[in-house]
Amino acid sequence: MRRILPLAVILSCLAACAGVGKAVTVPAASERQDWARHFAEAGVTGTMVLFKDGSGAAQVHDANRAARGYLPASTFKIPNIMIALETRAVSGPDAAFPWNGTKYEVAAWNKDLSLQEAFAVSCVPVYQELARRVGQQRMEKWVKAARYGNENIGGGIDVFWLQGDLRISALEQVEFLQRLKHDRLPFSKKNMAVVKDFMVVEQGEGWTLRAKTGWAARSANIGWWVGWLERGGEVWYFALNIDIAKPEQLPARQGVVKAVLRGEGLLP
Repeated sequence: MRRILPLAVILSCLAACAGVGKAVTVPAASERQDWARHFAEAGVTGTMVLFKDGSGAAQVHDANRAARGYLPASTFKIPNIMIALETRAVSGPDAAFPWNGTKYEVAAWNKDLSLQEAFAVSCVPVYQELARRVGQQRMEKWVKAARYGNENIGGGIDVFWLQGDLRISALEQVEFLQRLKHDRLPFSKKNMAVVKDFMVVEQGEGWTLRAKTGWAARSANIGWWVGWLERGGEVWYFALNIDIAKPEQLPARQGVVKAVLRGEGLLP
């Protein structure tokens, strides 16, 4: 069942993050109650926003939750890369980060990694080091310039996106991603191209999927998958967040999104 929502519901959180250049315009949204079955089959609770570039209307499961801000967790790696490159806190995408010798639960973190490799395995320690190099003052400047979420980086320079004060909603994630796709963020096109390249997770004939996971495991236990699908000249942005009660539910982030995309005939 689809229900058209009032303008205010969708624009309430977008108004605060119009960003650089032309902001996304979403005059109404279609409430997709039928997507509930995908969440139920995965055994999770959450929200998902799906927005076709140029359509002017989003499709949403649980619009109230879609407008609610949550810790971005590792989805913040997307702006973190661009900020680090813009401030020259890191030399480039191939910059090396030696393993600090700490034995992490994620085996892929226990070795030397390049910036791109660290993104692919979502290595938190590497991106914490990036944030420390950027520093509080410059980080605050660029987060505000990018109009990212509530723009609040309180709580510690290397944890503000994991357990601090930064919050972003699923609707804001989609708006931010659209500005990234169209080079409307306050970063150089070169640096925006780097993160777009990093985000490629799957490709097939005529389509490319770019995305980033996130898991606020230290406090809120919120899981994210955000990104966009390029297919046949169209671009479909998505942002999903779910409650994570146990690690076994983490694959549901990608699973629910892909189920929705396949149900809409967008993904093979």
